[in-house]
Amino acid sequence: MDTNIMRHFFIFNSVNIILMSLSFNFLESYLPTLIKRAFLYGKFSVKTPHTIAAKLEVPKRWFRHFYIFCAPLMTITLCLLSYKNLYNVNIPEIVFTLLDTLLGTSRKPLISAEDAFLAVVILNIHCWKRFYESCFINVYSNQKIHVFLYFIGFAHYIGIILCILGESGGFVKDSHAILFLHKVTTVKLVCAFICLWASYEQLKTNFILARLRKNSHGDIVSLEHKIPFDGLFKYIAGPLQLCEAIVYLMLSMILCQASTFHYITLWVISNQVVCAYLSDQWYRKTFTNYPKERKIIIPYIW
Repeated sequence: MDTNIMRHFFIFNSVNIILMSLSFNFLESYLPTLIKRAFLYGKFSVKTPHTIAAKLEVPKRWFRHFYIFCAPLMTITLCLLSYKNLYNVNIPEIVFTLLDTLLGTSRKPLISAEDAFLAVVILNIHCWKRFYESCFINVYSNQKIHVFLYFIGFAHYIGIILCILGESGGFVKDSHAILFLHKVTTVKLVCAFICLWASYEQLKTNFILARLRKNSHGDIVSLEHKIPFDGLFKYIAGPLQLCEAIVYLMLSMILCQASTFHYITLWVISNQVVCAYLSDQWYRKTFTNYPKERKIIIPYIW
């Protein structure tokens, strides 16, 4: 089967999120409640009751399941990648079959051992940090998300691993790869540093949001949404979304020779921009004292 299912999956998600956001922007009053509740969640969720939609929703706090699942899986991937590149062990045939099925039989070893290793190390740090945030920092409200979005989260992280391994040397039949860390270029080390900086800024942003729902003793006293003013919130409505977009843009720079991973970056940026836009619109409609000079996702620009 020579169809790159992963590529089509992330292209579909990107196009879908863009079309849905345009529909909500221009045709929201004409859209059925079932569609609106499937797309909107959190602070901009639709309050209109719908029997079918309610049965297809799960608690938003289940977001933490993504990271409980993906953080250990990313570490297993790092061990597998290191073991293959350092000791040149044989990969089980089932792995080749899986990668051929999901990325196509004509896939090529486009990603060097060094780039794959660097990207997966960064993703390990990022995913374990997200695990810490979602399990120990974030204060979730009682909002719900559509079960489709819930499963998309799992597919996203599985797709990351498949797209990196599927185009890495040693994971394509008749290809070989040896890890030489001194071959990692200065440019890619800078990209890695920017990745980690963005992930750290995301951590600081989550602390800011959590403090809005806690008292001085750290006890949760409210689940209401309030206007944040600290950190990157001084400049934009979507610091979390900006940081996530930067992480994946830098990963795309590190994996610049890849073919499929860039479609994950496209999907992430599309999703994060839409989320930041919706968040900005919600704040402006909800709070009369919301800072008018605050931009959406790019400081001082948009």
